[in-house]
Amino acid sequence: MTRAVWTLVLLGFAGCVRRSAPSPSEVATPVDSGEAPEETPLVNRLANGGFEQGESWWRPSGYANHNWAKTGDGIYRSSASFQAFEGERAQKVWGFYSGTVPNDAEHGLSLGELTPGDTHVFSAQAFTPTDDGVGGGSQATLFLRYRDAGGVVLEERFSDPFDQDSARDVWQELRIETQVPAGAVSGELGLRFTLADWNAGGAVYLDDARWTSTGTGTVLGERLLVWKDEFEGNALDSESWTALELPAYTYNNEMQRYTNSPSNASVSNGVLTITARQEADGSVTSARLVSDSKAEWRYGRIEAMAMVPSGVGTWPAFWMLPSDWAYGGWPDSGEIDILEHVGCTQGTVYQTVHTGAYNHLLGTQQGGETRRDASAGMHLYAVDWSPEVMVFTVDGEQVFVFENDGKGDSATWPFDKDFHIILNLAFGGDWGGYCGVDVGALPQEFVVDWVRVYN
Repeated sequence: MTRAVWTLVLLGFAGCVRRSAPSPSEVATPVDSGEAPEETPLVNRLANGGFEQGESWWRPSGYANHNWAKTGDGIYRSSASFQAFEGERAQKVWGFYSGTVPNDAEHGLSLGELTPGDTHVFSAQAFTPTDDGVGGGSQATLFLRYRDAGGVVLEERFSDPFDQDSARDVWQELRIETQVPAGAVSGELGLRFTLADWNAGGAVYLDDARWTSTGTGTVLGERLLVWKDEFEGNALDSESWTALELPAYTYNNEMQRYTNSPSNASVSNGVLTITARQEADGSVTSARLVSDSKAEWRYGRIEAMAMVPSGVGTWPAFWMLPSDWAYGGWPDSGEIDILEHVGCTQGTVYQTVHTGAYNHLLGTQQGGETRRDASAGMHLYAVDWSPEVMVFTVDGEQVFVFENDGKGDSATWPFDKDFHIILNLAFGGDWGGYCGVDVGALPQEFVVDWVRVYN
């Protein structure tokens, strides 16, 4: 197997902002400006506006109101198949069913290095199908938003709405043309979907997005999906994972023996299930899956959608270790814990880092925690890792930030090397069993819907 090593650059991303739908006075009127003057050409600055270079970062928090459509895919509530505007890919968005209505869900990217007076044109092709068309007062609009150096919104501009009056089954252009207002240095662009009522349905497909500028401007959030495992099919992908075989008590006095048996790690119905169970001889078995020597990364966003087990003694984890141990053995070369949960503190999710200077053996471990009903449903666990900082989140909520102190000392920042992913379910041990173990609660399952890595 060829060793795939990805060196990535982390960029910011646009969050989800909820506001009421734009009033007619806020809507930008398309301007037929003819050809741009030669001295100030409009330059397209979206690297992946057609969504053909892998999946892009057009989403608010990682998993809500967003999907990817490919030519040939079936259309929801329809016998027809989807056809992208160009190429094979498009983005599908729909209403945000949470809290109160009307709801606004934004999917977009952050902008920086803007210059007042520059002309911006933001356009995209939009499509809604007959059998799942936007209706009931819901609407989608493109938006451009500008902020000053303090982050205050100076101006928002919107395209004409795409709604129940828009034609079905044909691609239509949405467009904004405007000038950057005085004082603007940053902003956002994207698509806003306003859900009018709980019984309002429909979806909008977006393709061929273009953001052009006559002057400066950069996109700060267009990440691409560089690796994923959606756990489709009926077997673990051996090109992505190795199921280690390790005896009991190998790590942290944990009771389980790790096996490569499907009874401990299986794939079906679109999920990975790691099962800790008691065998007939009384021993405990489980699985530890690693991407080591198959896929590893330096910087990026690493995330998983997962549901953890309950039961005293369980200790599931989604985490990363260095591939080459360049700074020495643990903890000197570092450890990144994106998700840990122990049955002794049911419902508390932990996110931590370990280094030579910061670790629990010294009482200096750095980390954060949050409460979740983590065993009752799926949650999104992620780290955004750049050369300067690691930002750990659960369901988009920031839990812990670990900054590079800039001293060039591996004891405090060993995170400039390649790391690989680990998924495992331990039982007992120094932490998992600190309040005892309940073998009678076995079997227990650690369920993972998907793992994804973005640049």
